[in-house]
Amino acid sequence: MTDRGMEFLKQVRDHLFYLKLRPGGVRLQAKAADLSGLRLKGFTLNSAVLTQVNFSDAELEEVSFDMSDLFGANFTRAVLVGSRFVRADLRGANFLKANLRRTDFEEADLRPGQILTFVSGREEVRQRTNLQDASLDGVNFKNADLSHADLTNSGLRGTDFAGANLFAANLAGADLSDANFTGAKLKRAILNGATLNQTILRNADLRDAVLRNVDFSKADVVGANLNGAIYMKGGANLRPEVRQMLDSHILWINSGGRHGTRADFSDMDLRGVDLTAADLSGAVFRNAQMSEASLANAQLSLADFGGTKLCRAKLDQAILTGANLMGADLSGAHAGDADLGQVELRKPDGTPTGRWWPANLSGATLSGVDLRGARLGGARIVGAIFDNANLSSADLRGCDEGAANLSRAYLSGARRGPLPAREEQDTAGLLAI
Repeated sequence: MTDRGMEFLKQVRDHLFYLKLRPGGVRLQAKAADLSGLRLKGFTLNSAVLTQVNFSDAELEEVSFDMSDLFGANFTRAVLVGSRFVRADLRGANFLKANLRRTDFEEADLRPGQILTFVSGREEVRQRTNLQDASLDGVNFKNADLSHADLTNSGLRGTDFAGANLFAANLAGADLSDANFTGAKLKRAILNGATLNQTILRNADLRDAVLRNVDFSKADVVGANLNGAIYMKGGANLRPEVRQMLDSHILWINSGGRHGTRADFSDMDLRGVDLTAADLSGAVFRNAQMSEASLANAQLSLADFGGTKLCRAKLDQAILTGANLMGADLSGAHAGDADLGQVELRKPDGTPTGRWWPANLSGATLSGVDLRGARLGGARIVGAIFDNANLSSADLRGCDEGAANLSRAYLSGARRGPLPAREEQDTAGLLAI
């Protein structure tokens, strides 16, 4: 064992004396210590002060951290099977790819941590608790506070979230099979592409939650509040081949293209199809027949609708940033508050490139389309037909209005002129408090 490990074990011994009120006992305080790779099993570290300690790659099975201060601690790839964090302060902690099977987080505080930055003056920012790609099967989160926590793509089979606060938490792509969310607070949570097989959502608060591509057919949602939630209501009625392509596309999105298949609906007859709230970002619909289709609230960023017939389609509040609609026919479509602006391109690992890609409406037919409140900032509109289109309160900044005939469009309250300059974000040095 290293000198660092031996010194920590001495501190652990003194802490045990402290917990038992024995002479020589000293409360364990190891703020910002580097304990990466540490191996402990069955120890009790209750009420310890371990703020910002680095436990990455540590093996800490059946260790009790009940009521400990672990603000901003780093547990990346740590093995914590059977450990306890009851009522612990874990604000801003990092559990990326950690093994947390059978861990107890009852009443733990996993909210974002407050961080100080000193670059452009002193200001506080929030650092989310990170549980991405963690193994969380069978974990107890009863009455824990997971507000804004990141649980994307995590395995959460059989996990107990009864009474937990998951306000605005991100559970996109998570496997929630057999999980219990009875009475959980999931207002504004993101569950895009999550698996809800035998999931219990009785009396859960899902107001304004985003549940694109989620199948509720095998979940218990008795008493759940879905007011304002964005979710697929017609998913069960999709044709088998469409449902199969959608499921494969969900896997393609959640895995960053490593699994599944990008959906290609080119030349298909999809008239009247209900894809409300579906996530089909990057999907291909070239020359498809989609008249009277429902795509309201759908996520369609960078999708390809070149030459597609979308007459009288419902696209209200759809996200079409960077989408290709070149030569598409949207006559009579409803696209109020839709986003047809630019999207920032990202690398395969998700990091931004700094390049922005505009939506392309060149040569599109938009006669009689309802675009009230829609965002078209920077969109390409060369040769687009806007006869009797309603663009009231729409954002047309950055569009080359001389390249299209807008003389017969309704433009009351529309924002026009150049795009505003993008604000550069400072790269800050971070210090936890």
